[in-house]
Amino acid sequence: MANSTEALKDEVRRLRGGRAGPGRVDLEPVSTYEVVTRQMVDGLRNDLQEIRGRINGLIFLVAGSAIVEVVSRIVGS
Repeated sequence: MANSTEALKDEVRRLRGGRAGPGRVDLEPVSTYEVVTRQMVDGLRNDLQEIRGRINGLIFLVAGSAIVEVVSRIVGS
């Protein structure tokens, strides 16, 4: 029984073409749908990173202007 199990595992590895070994996940797309979906997700990730950068910039701008306003009121008094 152990021999047949090993033979079956070897056959599965051979049919897979050695793409993913034990404990590894095959991340290569196998269909056009997967390629298109991955491109869309990558585009969405890039857009979100850009939005995050802009929001961080706005937060620092507002915080900086608030600090300048407080300092100018303290110094101007």
